[in-house]
Amino acid sequence: MPARKDFVGDINPTKLAWSLGDRIHATVCKPGLELFKNRIKEHCVYTMQNFIVKLNNGKVRTSPHKYKLNFYTKTVVAALPIETFAFNPFKFRSFHELDENGSTDGNLLFDYIGEVVGKEEARGRITRTGDETKLITLPWTRLGRLFIG
Repeated sequence: MPARKDFVGDINPTKLAWSLGDRIHATVCKPGLELFKNRIKEHCVYTMQNFIVKLNNGKVRTSPHKYKLNFYTKTVVAALPIETFAFNPFKFRSFHELDENGSTDGNLLFDYIGEVVGKEEARGRITRTGDETKLITLPWTRLGRLFIG
């Protein structure tokens, strides 16, 4: 009997063994950074074992899925041939969607092709954790319409 594949849309914290065939946001715990930094590369496909499923409610999200995977020191990853799954690394949004609807989820990353047409002066900010950072606003355009992002 062939192995059953689980859909990313079905992931939840109710079980420990999943067999996935899609993309989902994953994070690595601080103690695991050294362990994984040379094992995981962008635009590659992997099998994974021994991960934790948690709510995907972080400040930056790479997937609209409700849950994300957390890797820890016991997580095992192995590379698969890229041909294993259809793979498109981009998540484009149209200018019309941004212009008309704005971003429906301000934390979700997406891709957009446009032209930066200027920049404002950088402004200093203090984060919640007390770190200093800078904020810059870049006006950008497509086909003569202006959107501040």
